[in-house]
Amino acid sequence: MLRSEEFVVIPSLGQIVEGYLLVVPTTHRTALGDIPDESLEELRRLCGRVRAVLECEYGSCIFFEHGTRLADVGGCGVYHAHLHAFPFPSFLGDPVNSLRSKFPYRELGDLSEIKRQTEGLAAYLFYQNSHAESYVFETGVLPSQYVRKLLAEALNKDDWDWRTVGREEQLLATISRLSNYFGIIPTSLGPKELSSDTHR
Repeated sequence: MLRSEEFVVIPSLGQIVEGYLLVVPTTHRTALGDIPDESLEELRRLCGRVRAVLECEYGSCIFFEHGTRLADVGGCGVYHAHLHAFPFPSFLGDPVNSLRSKFPYRELGDLSEIKRQTEGLAAYLFYQNSHAESYVFETGVLPSQYVRKLLAEALNKDDWDWRTVGREEQLLATISRLSNYFGIIPTSLGPKELSSDTHR
């Protein structure tokens, strides 16, 4: 749906909710914490753009990543970094509260600190709430799709497993609805063109 110099934005398989997107680096990285410093500002700006679009169309949204650097520390089996952008209604509360009670965590100034804050961790959970407040949790091994299941339960849904989906009407609806935003800008953007205050 959108390509910057080093990242792409695509709709997620297993939508759970319409508008569910992934931000994926075009160069192989196992976790966002492994992205070079010089690319983190581009990632931060791109996520600001994605947040602005999702907020305009769906209201509040959250971002999360289960970063895994080794094959035996859990994860969904896709060992390429991918940041989830998930429309989530703020009236349901903040899912981060349950995470705080289970795992050690630290607050980040913003997404650009993820490399420094996850250094030395084999696995971590990055979470950014609807107010763009960012956290890193030291989780150790987590079950596959841990946060997807957590969010689906908060929404009273049971379709959290992306492996079991067939033809997804919500995925097609996401493409149709959001391409009006992403389709009016160039297919390749540099960091300075990704400001979140220039949408629609």
